[in-house]
Amino acid sequence: MSSDSAMIEIVMPRMGLTMESGTLVKWLKQEGEAVKSGEPLLEIETDKSVVEVEALDDGILAQILAQPGETLAVGALLGYLAPQKETQRIVTPVQDAVQPSPRMEGKSVPTQIDRTDEASTAASKVKASPAARRLAKQWGIALEQIAGSGPGGRVVAWNVAKAYEKNITQAVASPLPKRVSPIAQRLAAEMGVDLDHVQGTGPLGMVTRQDVEKTLQAGFPEKEGALPGGEFLLPPDATLEQPGKVQQRMAERMTQSFTTAPHFYLQAEVDARPLVALRKSLVEVFDKRYGVHLTYTDLLLYFCARLLPAHPMLMAQWSEKGLVKFSRVHIGIAVDTEHGLFVPVMRDVHQLGLVEISRQRSELTNKARAGKLLPQDYEQGVFTLTNLGMLRIDAFQAILNPPQAAILSAGRIRERPMVQDHQVIAGEMVTLTLSADHRVLDGGSAARFLDQLVEWLENPSLSMA
Repeated sequence: MSSDSAMIEIVMPRMGLTMESGTLVKWLKQEGEAVKSGEPLLEIETDKSVVEVEALDDGILAQILAQPGETLAVGALLGYLAPQKETQRIVTPVQDAVQPSPRMEGKSVPTQIDRTDEASTAASKVKASPAARRLAKQWGIALEQIAGSGPGGRVVAWNVAKAYEKNITQAVASPLPKRVSPIAQRLAAEMGVDLDHVQGTGPLGMVTRQDVEKTLQAGFPEKEGALPGGEFLLPPDATLEQPGKVQQRMAERMTQSFTTAPHFYLQAEVDARPLVALRKSLVEVFDKRYGVHLTYTDLLLYFCARLLPAHPMLMAQWSEKGLVKFSRVHIGIAVDTEHGLFVPVMRDVHQLGLVEISRQRSELTNKARAGKLLPQDYEQGVFTLTNLGMLRIDAFQAILNPPQAAILSAGRIRERPMVQDHQVIAGEMVTLTLSADHRVLDGGSAARFLDQLVEWLENPSLSMA
């Protein structure tokens, strides 16, 4: 949020380094309501999660511009907050000083009237709000050719935006280029989509990634020299559903991972009887004494975290400038939710005791399932653990979580026949699979990690040596 002399602008915040746009989920305050700094003001959906955005200033929510469901670029104007010091000057609610758009018709909002500024403005000088002046300068629009709809004929931001949107000849100093988001530009170039034939649905007609993807799905006019693409035909008994942001982002990351990182897989069967016995001896104590429920995932996190510093290449990452190596053990945990797959990160796991590992894993899992993860909850992971044992999966090969070089997958613990002292007995076994990036790891270095992990799981006391 940034302020001018009249109102404080509420804009789409950047919630991560890679965020280019966000979808407004809902406003948590209504127009005319008081807002305190630090109080939740609205919810936005990024490509990773739904995040509450806090107000940065005290004031009154004077005007809502963006509506739930709209996807807007970072920095786009969402509404206005009237500062507390200015609210005394709002004598009475007046008809919206910003000309109402179709989505705002019928609303009456409090708007500040700066009579001092208007009275002192020379007749030859255009009266315009600071926000209108900034937009006009940014877009090359002549303010003197715009009819203002604000108090006393003042030009407001809405007037400038409409002039830009309609490309009014007399209001534009130079022809306006088609607005395209950077990610839409890249996707169109990769897929051979002619942007001249893509209708933008973003802010002020901006072409977004979703617009390019819709054009791809519907069949599109191709650029000269592009590879021919077949027309998309929907079978009569099928329906087409657009994936959510989380699913789109997951698809992009997994495609990137599988097509850029040469995967290889190592698998080992583990005698899980000592692991089962260890959990059985601790689970009741942890529940009663510490109020945490110990899981097999917690035990795997504990052993992996203490083993990884001795195998630093498992935490390295490939880059065009060289191998990036880490010393702190930040482990991602794959969490299956009704909204998709999330991989929040536990930090410095090698320094945590088993109780704290169990507590933090539970908190992150609950946040993921409630859709409350923050962008920082995903950052800095160097290794990932995924466990589908609770879904009765025996073994599986996981795709790497880029840019990480290794991910460990665990299946269910189940009773199987095994040989002990030349006799077949019923034992409890679990299958572990290590997926690795062959640019970073060779078979030997990955195998040594998995071999030592199996040894520790089958003899837990060795982890204390």
